[in-house]
Amino acid sequence: MKAILVLTSTNPFFEEELKSLCEACHIEVIDVVIQKLEKINPATYIGKGKIEEIKLKLQDEMVIFDDELTPLQVKNLTDLLETEVTDRTDLILRIFDERAKTKEAKLQVEIARDQYLLPRLVGMQEHMSHQQGGSGFRGSGEKQIELDRRIIARKLARSRKELAEIVKQRQVQRQRRKNNQIPVIALVGYTNSGKSTLLNTLCPDKQKKVFEKDMLFATLETSTRHIKIKNHDCLLTDTVGFIERLPHHLIQAFRSTLEEVKEADLLLHVVDTSFEDYQMQIETTNEVLKSLGVENTPMIYVYNKIDLNKYAYIQPQSPYVFISAKYKRGLDLLEDEISHLLFKDYEVFELSIPYSQGEDFKYLHQHCYVKEIEYLEKSIYLKIEARKQEIKNYLHYCLKH
Repeated sequence: MKAILVLTSTNPFFEEELKSLCEACHIEVIDVVIQKLEKINPATYIGKGKIEEIKLKLQDEMVIFDDELTPLQVKNLTDLLETEVTDRTDLILRIFDERAKTKEAKLQVEIARDQYLLPRLVGMQEHMSHQQGGSGFRGSGEKQIELDRRIIARKLARSRKELAEIVKQRQVQRQRRKNNQIPVIALVGYTNSGKSTLLNTLCPDKQKKVFEKDMLFATLETSTRHIKIKNHDCLLTDTVGFIERLPHHLIQAFRSTLEEVKEADLLLHVVDTSFEDYQMQIETTNEVLKSLGVENTPMIYVYNKIDLNKYAYIQPQSPYVFISAKYKRGLDLLEDEISHLLFKDYEVFELSIPYSQGEDFKYLHQHCYVKEIEYLEKSIYLKIEARKQEIKNYLHYCLKH
């Protein structure tokens, strides 16, 4: 499959990102057309002259626009160019279609795709007759569109119902984590910034590695793994990567997955230091987080990929660390920063628990970082590190000094 790209910005980043999206969709870019516009044409997006220029270049390529086109623009451009016309949002949806593996991810992508398609049915049915079939009757094309609308609407309702059931299960899991009082750390950041690589690096269990690859949207599933930070139990959650102008259909559909970010105690904002316009990627991620209502959660900026030696110009935002997740550089500094934010109000307690209170001992042993343990004649000596609030029901076991 081959394509001609159409952009209205001379910013090289937008062109490179659109090319990357095409590559992820296995589409070969033949040419790029740029038209700087003061005002978007509501009927055709670009001007008549530029449409003629594109038409002269066309052989059998499709045409891809860097902005989301309206249904009317898609229909008019398809009629004028006599070839398939699509946009950036469609490319992202195609990638998500291909990469979705779990039932939840597939449902979320289906919902986003159907929401995108529903208003575009007219443009997709231009091959059908739109003429009236007679007095009081509609044409076959119009009937087909209405039929398709009903089919998609029913499919949307079914998908949303199935997703709601999965969301309930996820909420139960989150509540269980809260009850266990284990801190939750969420990885956020631009797509392909190295979040999954960092999760795999910090996760000691090789059997629980997540998929990682140097490409856009390698990970769509939210994965949570058990890790230890300075001997403290934590849960680390990997999330779907963000992108500039992330389609609102996807944000809506993946909202249940992104709830994991809202529930986190700490965010690790992973930044690709090898990318020239890294600041734009930071701003994009922060804007998406804000739209989700995530504004007051503590955050560490994790400037990744320092092994590529392109980070000398970086002006970091605090608190921050520089790391290479791939080559495990700077991880000690990252753990120090996480520990400082998550465990700053932890204290050391010395407890003496009678053997008759085995359930209390079991709870403390499972939920606290145990620094020392000694089995005495009449009791068990425990030296633990925990928040005072978390062990308030067990403070009567504390040894008096």
